Amino acid sequence: MIQLNEEFFENITSDKLDFLDGLIKPYLNHKQQLYNRYSRKANTNDTMGAYTDRIIVAFEYYIVNMAKGYLAGLEPKYTVKDSDNMESYQESIDFIRRYNDDAATFIELMHDYLITTSAYLYIYENEENEIVYTRFDSLQTVVIYDYGTPPYPVASVRKWIESDPNGTKIEVMEIVTKNERVTYKNGNKHGESEIMLWGDIPITSFENPDGIAIFEPALDKIDAYENLVTNIKSMTQYNDTAKLMLRGYMFMSPDMESEDRRKEEERIYKSKCLQVDADGDVKWLLKNIDYGGILDVLKQLHDLITMLTGVPNMTDQAFSNADNASALGYKLYALDQYSATADRVFKKGYLRLWEIITNRLNLKGNSYNFRDIDIAFNRNIPTDKDKSIDRAVKALNSQLISLETAINISGIEVDADSEIERIRAERQDDYTTIQNKHVEDVVDDEKPILEIS
Repeated sequence: MIQLNEEFFENITSDKLDFLDGLIKPYLNHKQQLYNRYSRKANTNDTMGAYTDRIIVAFEYYIVNMAKGYLAGLEPKYTVKDSDNMESYQESIDFIRRYNDDAATFIELMHDYLITTSAYLYIYENEENEIVYTRFDSLQTVVIYDYGTPPYPVASVRKWIESDPNGTKIEVMEIVTKNERVTYKNGNKHGESEIMLWGDIPITSFENPDGIAIFEPALDKIDAYENLVTNIKSMTQYNDTAKLMLRGYMFMSPDMESEDRRKEEERIYKSKCLQVDADGDVKWLLKNIDYGGILDVLKQLHDLITMLTGVPNMTDQAFSNADNASALGYKLYALDQYSATADRVFKKGYLRLWEIITNRLNLKGNSYNFRDIDIAFNRNIPTDKDKSIDRAVKALNSQLISLETAINISGIEVDADSEIERIRAERQDDYTTIQNKHVEDVVDDEKPILEIS
């Protein structure tokens, strides 16, 4: 965490820009190294240099995507608590979320958080006066905090390299405070400042308290696993191209470097039979490989990697045989412990996001309170939908939960609010139909009976 007084950003000079550049560079470099490790390609390892014919086992990619799907595969649920303006506040929140595609934004933020240990949202109002929140690239962004308790964000600094029409590289730095958004190119202010009217810095951050990526504790074990797999490849390749040992056979071309000797060796390889002296022998020079022992070591390394990261081993037979919620919950217990911290980080960040947005809504004549928002994060896990529906129905009938909550936990992929409105409309239609039928019956009963004499 970088901490500076808010007054530092009042008058930015070239010296201050250089000072900021020196502060943020180690953080940005570390994030880039983590991302390179996650996205590394075959035969390279960006954190340790290039390898020749090295086998890459992309545990980092697997770990991140498993955790991301578990944590962010389902979008957060926002519920406004009972209040005088609950319905209008809920409608405003739902509209803003749909406009910003909140589900997609959430999974992008989680992706950044798991890899680079941080994620950032920037909030602004577009030309149509719609409130927009968009992801800032965590590889370019660092948030600066004050010295308060707890520390409060006072500025965000973004840095990237761009090219002018001539291909010349330009170093760009952007600083956002609660007062303005300013861009500098090669140390000089570029364009006019954008005035901020939010009353706060329009940035919300999601940062791992330890600054450790989810795969980082297991990097040395991943390297060991890859070394072992690469060694297996080398030994197997050696035996595929093993040398032929001849004893009691005389070559016609004694010069081993001559073309005649090479052709003679080719003839030997292609021959169906060879003649050697009485004490002669022909055999391959092979390496004895104990694949059983190597595979045991690989399994132990695999188990260590998944243990250190908390991500379950999907090839584990015990995991695939977890056919009930209790067994599955046990297998996901370690990942749940990691998720507990992530949940708190994201809930705190999202509450700040909606605090800033709510303050803007209140400037337009509303009186909303962001503390009335309840944010729930749902886990994306394999479920038995029939059991989920039964559990939801029983809880609803026992009056333990509301109809909206029952729909949400049932596992049925529908929007709870929309379905409740449809249910109300159908009940109203049924009531109206019954009333009309009752009126028709009454009218029919009151009609005089026509007698024919």
